[in-house]
Order: sequence, then C-alpha cells, then structure tokens
Amino acid sequence: MSEHNPELSPEIQALYEQAQSGDAEAQNELGDAYYFGEGVEQNYERAAYWFGLSAEQGYADAQCNLGFMYEQGTGIAQSDEKSFVYYQLAAEQGNANGQYNLGVMYRNGVGVAQSNEKAVEYYQLAAEQRHVDAQCNLGFMYEHGKGIAQSDKKEVHYYRLAAQQGHALSQCNLGFMYEFGKGVRKNCKKAVEYYKLAAKQEHPRALILLAHCYFEGGVVVQSFTKVKTLCEQVVKDIKDTELSFEAYELCDRAERFEKSVSISTLREEILSYLEVSKNLSMTHYTSFEVGQAILLEKSPFRLGHINAVNDPNEGKLLWHELGYEPIEGNPVFIGCFLPKSDNLNMWRFYSKNHLNDDACGCAITFNPQDFFNYRLLEEQGSFSEQLEAKKAFANTGQSPQESAAFYRVLYVQDQFEFEDDDENKVSSLFAKLKKEITKFVGKNPTPEKLQILAWLLGPLPYLLKDANYKDEQEHRVIVSHLDYGAKEIKSEDPDFATGTAPRLYLELHRDDHLAPIEYVTLGPKAPNKEMMAPYWRHQLASKFSAKLDIRPSRCAYK
Repeated sequence: MSEHNPELSPEIQALYEQAQSGDAEAQNELGDAYYFGEGVEQNYERAAYWFGLSAEQGYADAQCNLGFMYEQGTGIAQSDEKSFVYYQLAAEQGNANGQYNLGVMYRNGVGVAQSNEKAVEYYQLAAEQRHVDAQCNLGFMYEHGKGIAQSDKKEVHYYRLAAQQGHALSQCNLGFMYEFGKGVRKNCKKAVEYYKLAAKQEHPRALILLAHCYFEGGVVVQSFTKVKTLCEQVVKDIKDTELSFEAYELCDRAERFEKSVSISTLREEILSYLEVSKNLSMTHYTSFEVGQAILLEKSPFRLGHINAVNDPNEGKLLWHELGYEPIEGNPVFIGCFLPKSDNLNMWRFYSKNHLNDDACGCAITFNPQDFFNYRLLEEQGSFSEQLEAKKAFANTGQSPQESAAFYRVLYVQDQFEFEDDDENKVSSLFAKLKKEITKFVGKNPTPEKLQILAWLLGPLPYLLKDANYKDEQEHRVIVSHLDYGAKEIKSEDPDFATGTAPRLYLELHRDDHLAPIEYVTLGPKAPNKEMMAPYWRHQLASKFSAKLDIRPSRCAYK
C-alpha cells in the first residue's frame, strides 16, 4: 500500500516511511493517525490495516487497538471472537488496556463464556497498573461480591485509587460510600467533596446526588435554587433518559418546596400515610367487555378523568374546609381499586354490564410491584424531544414517583371529621395543613395565589370523599402532573344525538400486558361463567402462551 502524498506534513511523511520499513511502533502510530484523523484524512479501513501490520509483529498497543476495531466493527468486519483474541494477545504482554478490555468481555460474556472470576483476574492485573476504569470496575465487583468475596472496605480502596486519578464515576461512588458509611466511617462532608469533584466533570449521577444534598441541607446550606440548577444541567446535557426524569422530578419537588416548605412537607407526609403497602394486591372491578379487552386484545388499562366519577363533591371537600371555592389545577386522572378481590358490596358497586345489572362483570387483581411498570405513551419519549424552554413530564409518557402508588381514600364526615381509625393522625395533619395554607394565601388571596395552592396540594383533594361513600372502601392511582393538550391525554368525542358524554382518559402501556395481573375473578352473576374461564384460558394460551388463574366468585348473590 503506497502512502506517498506530497500534501502531507513532513512529520506524517516520515511516519509513513518508518511504517513502510516495518517499524511496528510507527505502524501503530500511523493507525492512530488514521483512526483519529490527525494529520491525515480519517480512514478507519487504513487504521485497521496499519494496526494489523503492527499487531502481527506482536506490538501490544496495536493488538489492543485492533481488538477494539473488531469489537466495534469500524474499518473491519465486526467479530467479538477476534476482538477477544487480540485483547488476549495484548493482555498476555502486560498491556493494561488489553487486560481491562479482556476483563469486560469476561464480565459480559461477549466473545467468550461469561466468568466473573476471570473478569476480576484481569481487572486486578490492569488495576495494579493504575488503569482507572479497571480500578473502578474492581470496586464494583467487590461491592456486589461478583467473582470475589464481597468487601465494602476493598470496594472503597479501589474507588479511592481511581478517584485520586480524577475518575468521575469513582469519585461519585466514593462520595456515596462516605454518605452512607459503607466500608468507611460515615462522613457527609467528605461525601459532598467527592460529589462536587465528579459534578465538575458533569457526571450525571453526581449532579443528582449533590442536588439531593442541597435539597436536604445540613452539610451544605440548603438551597432549592442550586437543586434546580444542578437538575436542569442533567436534563439539558445528559442523554440518559432515566436520569433525566429523576432530575426533573427532583427539580419539580424543589420548586414546590421553594414556594412553601410547610405545605409541601405536609403533602408528602399525608400521601405517605395513605400509601398502600407494596405487598398488598389491589383489584379493579369492571365489566366483561373491559376485562376481555385488557386480557385478550392487549387494550391498555385506562385512568379516567376525575369529573367522570359519581360523586358531585369530588375534589371539593378540602377546598370547602379551607373556605374557598375549588380551584382546578392540572387535570386529574384516577383508577379505582379495592383491596378485596371477591366482595359482595364491591360487585354491586363496580361490576356492572351494559344494562347496569350489578355483579355481572369480572375483577382483575394486580400485583402492585409490577403494576407501575407502565408508560403513558405507546412509545416512551424524552426531554430532548421537547421544544419549550422549560422541560416537563408532559409528552414523555413518564410519570413522577408520586403517581406510582396506590392510595386509600379518606371518608369525611360532617365538620371535616374522619373515621375512628384515622381520627387522631389525619385530623392533626389536616389541621396543620389548614393553618399553613391560611398563612400562605393571606387574608385576601388572589386567583394567582390560589392557583399556586392548587399546584402545591396536588392529588390531596382527590383522596377525600363524603362519608356516604365509605362502604366502597376505595383506593386510587392518581395522575395529576399533566397539562391539557399533553399527548398522553386521549379523548372520545361526545354524541349529542344520543346524549353520550365526551371522555378524557390515560392509557397505561406495557411491553407485557399480562405481567402485573395475578388472577381474575368472575362475578357472581357473570353470564356463561362456566364457559368463560376455560375460554379465556384457551385464548390466553393460544395468543400469548400464557397461563392465568381465572376463578369464580365465592359470594352467594341474591
């Protein structure tokens, strides 16, 4: 291959001559020049060619570089097996990059049988040569006991070695170890120091952890402004969608606390008190038509708009207690669930057919640990797709953690009193909330102030119902973070001729629509229930190769 080109710099021309004479080091350097486009036009094929010539002479750096090109499939046909071979040749000569890359291949089982023990072996060899990525990965292996005995102290040791060399992930991990006292004496001040070092390198996890430190205050002066700045940096600059959503949620929380620490704290405390245990199954009573659509047609579970429910005081009780007319903030969507999967009262309330006959439908029981693995769009979006200056959850299909829970509804008696079980705790919390709200809005609140209050209260007004409905014992999933116009909100037009009302709703999309379903119960008066169970079992097996427990109700209905 002739490389003479009169337009090349004297340095590159001299490198060509050395490489063509068989100098292995020069061949590797020329490969680098082509790979990075330094002094020559970037050309991956020529880079692979020169790395190959150098590697054939046993030059370790070139063997590692050629292994990388095989791994990536740049300038040469992709081959994990050949990548492994060249990494191994380099590693056997003590090349730290080759040892590290070989460890990664063993860890992931790519190009070779998976082996954590072998991964640790090669990470160790590279780490001894101060290879920072190997040191960090070795810390991870000690953390999780992968291929080696678990040890927090050795985990800290290797994270520290890499952190001292400026490795951002290790600095972040070491900060975490100090914050929670793992393998080292707890020291939040040290944790913040390491988070700041990693954050200067724009490490996304460190930015979020540092934001949490500013949110809580203590070691650093509490600053919701700094929380928002750090989180906005993650949302703006980081491509990791999951971290971006986490950062936005913390930013949104900081904005609420910035408006009112006391109201926001009480909101979270009340929601925590009402949240149902993650181990408690929840059941949705519905019609046969909806049950069939969910099971066999993969129809997404729907959350309905709050105005479509049967209580005329829905969302108003708390506002009336505060002495104000209800203010509509964001649209609210709910799903109704019950902790009992076969209850006569529930069959009467919720499981009706198209003729409004009760107990004729079915009840779908969900596992709460899997239920919230949904998205509100068929395909998940991201913040990078949003055009507006202020990022938001809307149009991404994601929901804040506050929406990822079942909450029990509180039933309110006259004079805003609660049932006996809740009287002391809940009455105290709402009394404090009323006091703080009075201070927040002042004597003559403006409409703008009340609108902010509605935002601060969030889902709270929709977890209170009149005591006349207490036999329902309702539990809810509530989504209240969207604005009208969001892509997540679906609609059905009204039919004025028949008097059919319009509908707004959300759809909970899943990759596996059956994953959260534990079992299905057929109502006491379900039509053809003797055949519905075997029919559904057969259809589920035929369409999805799935088995599902479908059982008849044990309630005696008269």
